[in-house]
Amino acid sequence: MNKNILDIATKKFQKLSEEYGGSINVGVDNWRGWRFILDTDDVRNCKNECEKCALYCLLKDEQVRAGSFSATLYKANQEDKKLFGFQNFLNCKTLKQYEDCFVNFIVNKATTEKEIKEELILVKNFRLIFSKNTNNLLKKEKSFKKSVIKKLLNQAVSSKKIIIKKIVQKNGL
Repeated sequence: MNKNILDIATKKFQKLSEEYGGSINVGVDNWRGWRFILDTDDVRNCKNECEKCALYCLLKDEQVRAGSFSATLYKANQEDKKLFGFQNFLNCKTLKQYEDCFVNFIVNKATTEKEIKEELILVKNFRLIFSKNTNNLLKKEKSFKKSVIKKLLNQAVSSKKIIIKKIVQKNGL
């Protein structure tokens, strides 16, 4: 992961946490742009009433910055919702939901080794920058990544399992 991006995200989260106290787990990744994955009280109680959501109200005017980190919320379309979950925004996900996003994409959508590899590299590069329940972010992050791989190997058809195992071994996941 780009250290500069991680520094920007960490500073932005520190500033965000001064105004918003509902964070449970916060990660950073580079899927559709560098962004937060926000596991918060509001996300866990989401009814898609975004205008009433404190997290949404705080981040709704954030701008996407191409090639840099953005704290914006990324709108989910109908296809995204079918594959990644009901929330109106792609980065409003609990860690478990986010695990399932990776698994659902690889199991149900990825058709080539290249697509599977790109998705697994996203898993590898995911960074947890905050967790309310532990100070050992690296341990929790590794547990998240191992869980994604375990779920993939349990759910993927055998031809994908072979590809997944090969990519995991080659890329140190």
